[in-house]
Amino acid sequence: MRSGEVLWSEATYAIYGFEPGEVVPTMELVTAHKHPDDRAAFVALLDGLRGRGGDFAHWHRVVDTRGRVRHVVTVGTVLLAPDGTLTHVEGYLVDISEPQSVVVEQDVQRSLAHFREGAAVIEQAKGALMVTRGADADEAFAELRRRSNETNVPLREVATSLLAGLRVDA
Repeated sequence: MRSGEVLWSEATYAIYGFEPGEVVPTMELVTAHKHPDDRAAFVALLDGLRGRGGDFAHWHRVVDTRGRVRHVVTVGTVLLAPDGTLTHVEGYLVDISEPQSVVVEQDVQRSLAHFREGAAVIEQAKGALMVTRGADADEAFAELRRRSNETNVPLREVATSLLAGLRVDA
């Protein structure tokens, strides 16, 4: 860290979008490729590492030479000299972009399915209020939302309860 020397594996060059040996890795180059929203936290991590030893882990994003955003995790150990000065950092940079993409897609699909289920129930409850109270769609939704807020019960559950109260056994 004192010398500013950074050593990269072939995989690390690839994460940043370089061919091995194409550039000389430096902390300035590493920092420049951090996603703008993650750069300050990365710099703060580096500053904090200078004052202590031990292990660390940090999730952040890297913007490679083609402008692609890669989700990465850095894990490592900060080594200090007996006098407490930082000698070097050893660690790994792991590209988790693909697994992250899969997890995000699964979360989106689950959220959409949950939304669709809830939206159908809410629309049915709105329709019931429109018929029974002569309300328009906005008024019916406002009534459901008001009841949800007053009872601190999710809107979907208020709608489900309303519909259950309207069911008539034949």
